[in-house]
Amino acid sequence: MNIFSWIFKKHKPKEVLAQSQAVDDFLNGDKHILTSEDIDPEGTALFEGYQKAMLLKKNGEYEQAELILLKSCEPPSIYKGHYRELFKIWRKYNRDDIKLKKYSEVSARVLKMVKLDEEMINGMLDYWGERQNKTLPKAYFDKDRNLLVSDAKALKKSSEILEDTDNLELAIQLIERFAVK
Repeated sequence: MNIFSWIFKKHKPKEVLAQSQAVDDFLNGDKHILTSEDIDPEGTALFEGYQKAMLLKKNGEYEQAELILLKSCEPPSIYKGHYRELFKIWRKYNRDDIKLKKYSEVSARVLKMVKLDEEMINGMLDYWGERQNKTLPKAYFDKDRNLLVSDAKALKKSSEILEDTDNLELAIQLIERFAVK
């Protein structure tokens, strides 16, 4: 038994993914170049979308960038940078909406940020836990969260003005979580 047989036997993936025709052609010697798109078309598409979103954002086209980034976060993924950049756009919107006294929009947006951030962390826990073949502690990726204290403060301010006690309690919990760090 060679070392590769032992590794693949010991770390056999739980689910075997179907290979693309390009990978089969490469393995059969019919194709001489293998691209990332051949191996992971979904990941490649997400990366290309991210690059396009960054270009749009750089050019001030925030709404189009937001749509692309939101698409890459739903369904949840482990690509932290997509969430980080989406949240940066939403923070800009929140600052503008607070000035315009659109507090319900701010609250809804921050609640969506909390939900997406939690889904991302859960996705990372599942993905890396499976690869390491163990259950990771819930707080394992807490330093990878994309929420900032400014998001919690925006939720607190909008909740106070809207007299929304449920969201106010959540905002206080989030602020306390940041104070512990």
